[in-house]
Amino acid sequence: MSDIEGIVCDLDGVVYRGESALPGAIEAIAYIQAQGIKVLFCTNNSRATIAQYADKLARLGIDVPAELILTSAVVLGEVLRDRSPRPESAFVIGGDGVREAVERAGLTVSDDDFDDDVDVVAVGWDPSFTYDHLKRAAFALHRGAALIATNDDATFPAEEGRLLPGAGAIVAAVEVGGGVKAEVLGKPHRPMMDAAAARLAPATRIAVIGDRAETDLAGGYAMGWRTILVLSGVTSAQQAQTLQQQPDAIVETLAKLAP
Repeated sequence: MSDIEGIVCDLDGVVYRGESALPGAIEAIAYIQAQGIKVLFCTNNSRATIAQYADKLARLGIDVPAELILTSAVVLGEVLRDRSPRPESAFVIGGDGVREAVERAGLTVSDDDFDDDVDVVAVGWDPSFTYDHLKRAAFALHRGAALIATNDDATFPAEEGRLLPGAGAIVAAVEVGGGVKAEVLGKPHRPMMDAAAARLAPATRIAVIGDRAETDLAGGYAMGWRTILVLSGVTSAQQAQTLQQQPDAIVETLAKLAP
């Protein structure tokens, strides 16, 4: 990694699982940073705000400025902000991260359970998702609202080695109920990859570290970056060996990147 200038590093299943840091991950990040490599923490998990992610990383032992944390919710907000004409109102399915990003983009978030006259239905991971949410989203989409999703990850790694249903499971339900396909913005899609590249500029020799081939690695391939797959998240060693396109490196955990 001596010639790498910047790293796009996933969080869930790479740095931590749930509320616990993975063994050796914090030390590995410190080692990489000590080499003068700029590390951008980049996650498709849209539930939390940037401030909440910064607090979590600080509790685990990583002090990182807000500008070096990127979530799919932030990308969603930036896309909405730059859209012309800009939408005015939204129904949000998602946590604080999605709501904050939509509001910062200048949209009004509707909290009226009976209001389906909105411009956008914005969907991220939401453990409080209910049939009432699905019904309201479907009504809004039937009226012509746009469907925008932070990401379509089917699962994400939690503690004790379990995989929980991800935002993609919610997005799929909303797509079926509303009869439309979502515009997806998170990894590996271009909006998030471009946002990551912009935050690491002027670095051009970049590596992406992640646990998921169809998001982390696929995004890296598309950008011409180096790719490092870690096996501490959703991908097993057996699955890694069957990937059609092999990453530049496969390591058991992030800790293996430090001496």
